[in-house]
Amino acid sequence: MSKIQVAHSSRLANLIDYKLRVLTQDGRVYIGQLMAFDKHMNLVLNECIEERVPKTQLDKLRPRKDSKDGTTLNIKVEKRVLGLTILRGEQILSTVVEDKPLLSKKERLVRDKKEKKQAQKQTKLRKEKEKKPGKIAKPNTANAKHTSSNSREIAQPSSSRYNGGNDNIGANRSRFNNEAPPQTRKFQPPPGFKRK
Repeated sequence: MSKIQVAHSSRLANLIDYKLRVLTQDGRVYIGQLMAFDKHMNLVLNECIEERVPKTQLDKLRPRKDSKDGTTLNIKVEKRVLGLTILRGEQILSTVVEDKPLLSKKERLVRDKKEKKQAQKQTKLRKEKEKKPGKIAKPNTANAKHTSSNSREIAQPSSSRYNGGNDNIGANRSRFNNEAPPQTRKFQPPPGFKRK
């Protein structure tokens, strides 16, 4: 991996969209693209990967009296793909730039403007849709063939609850028909109801 040149005085605001390596207090390393941060140094990393040394491998890291300095250590590092991650600023020790962003600053600005325009367009369309009342389609001659004169009866459920168990459409009409008088029911108190 090539070394990335970043100004020494650069802040997190300058490193948005850069790939960072973040070291935390518990010894874990998080590698991901910096999306956002706040005043507490809470970081939002995209496509984040967590690397950690398991406890079983920690003994290999400790220096031993009998070992020589030139020996190589075979330490297995566990990796986990986390995706979009929020790191608590309280736990962060340091950040190191791993890689430059995929897009240049100009391309990112163009992309952000384009996304902003699309979002505004969608909200405008949504507001216009909410203002307009629902469309009422007038039946034309093609649709008139398929509709019958008793279309209200077709829309009614066939349950005996609505038509009283008989087929005649007389005094006991369903609640979907505006012409029928409303049905009155006797009040049934719920369980545990006490009258005063």
